[in-house]
Parts: sequence; C-alpha cells; structure tokens
Amino acid sequence: MKNNKYENVSFDSNGSKINGWLFLPKLDKQCPLVILCHGTAAQKDFGFQIIGKDLAERGIGALAIDYRGSGDSENIKGLCRGYISPSAQIDDVIAAIDYVRHNKKVNPNKIGLFGESMGATITMLVARRLELIGEPIQAVYAQSPALFDFPKWPLSFVKFVLINAMKDLFVRNVFINAYQKHPRDSNCYLPDSFCFWAVIPDNPLGGWNNIVSARSILNVIGLIISGNVKKELKYIKTPTLISQGSLDRFLGSSYNAINKIYKDNPNASVTIYTYEGEHMSAIPMVNRKRYENDKDSYQHPSNTYYPDVYKKIFPIYLEFFKSKII
Repeated sequence: MKNNKYENVSFDSNGSKINGWLFLPKLDKQCPLVILCHGTAAQKDFGFQIIGKDLAERGIGALAIDYRGSGDSENIKGLCRGYISPSAQIDDVIAAIDYVRHNKKVNPNKIGLFGESMGATITMLVARRLELIGEPIQAVYAQSPALFDFPKWPLSFVKFVLINAMKDLFVRNVFINAYQKHPRDSNCYLPDSFCFWAVIPDNPLGGWNNIVSARSILNVIGLIISGNVKKELKYIKTPTLISQGSLDRFLGSSYNAINKIYKDNPNASVTIYTYEGEHMSAIPMVNRKRYENDKDSYQHPSNTYYPDVYKKIFPIYLEFFKSKII
C-alpha cells in the first residue's frame, strides 16, 4: 500500500514479520538509504515519519522500522508485546539491511543507519558486527546512545524495577510503565521521561499503551553490566556521528563513558556533536497540543522538550549522511 509520502513494506526477522515505512526520493537512479531505528518503548510513528520524509525530500531514501513487539510489527515468537531484547533488535536491523540491499531502487553500497537512545547503540553494534564479517554499511548516526554505562538510578527505583522483574520471571505478564505519566511519577522504567510525550501521537500504532515487560528489563541491565557494548564499540571503523544533549540527565552516565572511550581515540571513526537539549528533543515533535498542555508542569529544566532542536540538528546529520553515502 502507498500514500503520498511512503510505502508500507514488510520483511521477515527470525520468523516474525517486521513492518516499515519506506520513503524514496524521486531519482532516476538507485538511491542511498538510511534505516531509522527507534529507542526503547518507542516506535516508528514517534516522529520518525517526519525524519523519513525530510530525508527523502533531500535525495536520501529512508526505511523507518518497528522492532518485533513494537508498533505494527509482530511479536518475537513466543514472547509478549513490549518485550525488550537487544539481541533481537540487532537481528531486526540486520534483517532490514538485507531487505533494502535487495530492493532494486536502493544502492546496496550506500546504506546508513540512524538510531535513537537504545536504538543508537543497537545501530552501532550492528555496524561493528557487519564490519567484522566484511559486509559493512557506510555510516551511522547515533542520537543519544544508551547502554554504555549503568544509569545513576536511585536505590528506590532500582528496587522497584528488580522486584517487578522478579515477579514477572515467576508469574509472567507483569508489566510496568515505560514513561512518566506526570513529572513526579517514579514508578516507570524510564525516569526523567515526562518530556517524551511531545513525540507520541494521540493514536499510536499497534495500540501502544506505555508498558514494557518487567522481566525483559533484565536483558538491558545484563548487557550494560557485561561491559560488552564498550568492548565491542571501542574500535568501530564505520564512520559514526554521535549526538549528545547537554541537558540530558537521563543518559548522563552513558555520555561520560562515550566521551572517555572516544576522546583522543585514533582507532575509532567517531565524531561527537553536543547540542543544548535533553533526551528526546532532537526527535521532531508530533503532538504540539500535548506539549502546550504539559510544558509548564516540568519539574526540572532538563526534563522538558526543546521544540527547536530538531530544526538545528537535522542539517548536521543530513550533511554527515551526504558526505558518506551520496
């Protein structure tokens, strides 16, 4: 099915159907293409439709995907909706790359990845693994990468997450909220997340209802504690642009680790760009009404949405992709 902006497409990832929106520029030749990968508890209609359209209008194709268990993609086989699995998300992105490389309208040698938050780190891990098997993609833009270090969560919050995760291991189907419902809500997976609502549409795909599988959070914690992210990505060769919001309390610990790894590191092809804003403000706003209603309720300057950031940062990574895949 097509509309005037994108084509609905689907492909297989380990026996489950991944759905995506394919944005193609009007070119007389094969186009370069960027795969757009969302973060934890997000999906492709959380602003990625705007990014895809904006890239296509400037000559770069885009494929916005939902991982398995998100948006309108099928679940991971045998698991519930909202189950977080970094390894499955890596598989889903690799499946997306394989899909676009076989699309006759796409240049298979001009592929980039765009990831946000946990998706930013997932895309870097994918790029590194493809390097090592001799099938590299050409560029990665990693916006607000997570998982490089353990967040500085308060003990009460850690106890809340672990107690619910343990319950889920034994009882099953125990879920917790992903984002804060109000500024002082602490019973959620992602603290300091009230600002996220500005990028969430009124009627999200797939009946999204702000929950994640409690036990699946252990997958994320395990990956961080293992240190494998830092080990695998220390020497990434794929040209990578990392952006970091200077007001992002949510991922401050990861940012410190990123700066330590890549500062003066000649063995990694990484550039770091810092902007004034918080975790989600570089994603285009899709719900201005919600933003206008909520903007005076934030409890901290970094727990808000900065509506002008996307306009400022889009040209930065547009030029980056142009220099690497066009």
